[in-house]
Amino acid sequence: MTTVMHYDKSKSQVLRKVSQVPSVLALAQTAPDANRFGESFRILLRWKGSIYKFIWRDLLVYYFLFYLLSILHSVLDDDGKKTFQALAKYCLKNSNSINLMIMLTFFTTTAMQRLFSMQTTIPGTAKVITCFIMSIKPNLLEGPIIVEQFARWTVLAWILTFRVVCKPLRTMFPDMISLQVAGIIREKERVILERVETEGNKTPRALVVIDWMLLLLKETAIHNRFAEKSNHLKVIEILMTFKKSCGNTIKFATKNIPYALIQAAIIVVYAYGLVTLMARNFEEAGSSGFLEGIVNYFPVIPSMQFFIFLIWLNFGRTAVNPFGTDEEDINVKLLLETHIQDSFRLANLYTQDLDQIFGIMSHQPYNEASLLQNTIPVLK
Repeated sequence: MTTVMHYDKSKSQVLRKVSQVPSVLALAQTAPDANRFGESFRILLRWKGSIYKFIWRDLLVYYFLFYLLSILHSVLDDDGKKTFQALAKYCLKNSNSINLMIMLTFFTTTAMQRLFSMQTTIPGTAKVITCFIMSIKPNLLEGPIIVEQFARWTVLAWILTFRVVCKPLRTMFPDMISLQVAGIIREKERVILERVETEGNKTPRALVVIDWMLLLLKETAIHNRFAEKSNHLKVIEILMTFKKSCGNTIKFATKNIPYALIQAAIIVVYAYGLVTLMARNFEEAGSSGFLEGIVNYFPVIPSMQFFIFLIWLNFGRTAVNPFGTDEEDINVKLLLETHIQDSFRLANLYTQDLDQIFGIMSHQPYNEASLLQNTIPVLK
């Protein structure tokens, strides 16, 4: 058990303590009740994670350039104003010819499908650890050591998987030494994983760790540590499912959306924004001073169209990289802390009984009677 305590102490030195219980955090992030009166207005006025936080800089730049062009028009001479108005008329005529719907629909659909497919295959550690703990014989002298080893390797495989796709996690653990300092990896394991990369082995490190777990299951079966022989194959099946999920997550990073598609969507949206800056109908505006003021100084409709497309673009760009540092991204650090805490909690189940938690329970005499009935035939 000393290795488990070392793992816990080293982890606490590197990882910050979880500020909120996951269940409380999930409750805080639950979608609001749409039936409550005024809930729609409260949603619109929310700043954290809002569209306003996405586009306020673009909004300032847009209106700055619009008013700058308006001032430029007012200081031009007659020939300059005619040229300016001709260009504005041309932009107004062709502003609706730029079909952004097809481009943005294709881009956001591709990004969201990729995101949803990744979320459905994201690996979890609790099922693998639990099945292994419940499959081996209880009260083995070496049991706690084997359980701690298996649980730690499961968390290590998860970390090495998400280091590939998550930049904040790579910053947290930039190399194998940082994992060793955190107590998640041993020195010999670190040397082996570093050698894998230097020898030109293209197998991801996470899958190498899962191979160690398969060898541990093999050794456990050879030494007859499983409660039943069939448990060996059951745990292997669950572990291979975990391995497949890790492989699919790694593919998420290696098979990214082409930058050409992202660049095309960005260029089209901002080109449309530049066109709407110049698109003004001076002929109709000249017939009324009020309309002239509306057109020249309050570009509500052109800016509204542009920012709707801009929000749509940012939504797709967020889906392209869901493991970043934005508020809307998946908090992988919190997931890591949860998986580490789960590994300790589940590993302790091997040495725990209900009596240690609740004391003597009402069904305890029946347990002793059933043990006695199972022992008598053996003695006979």
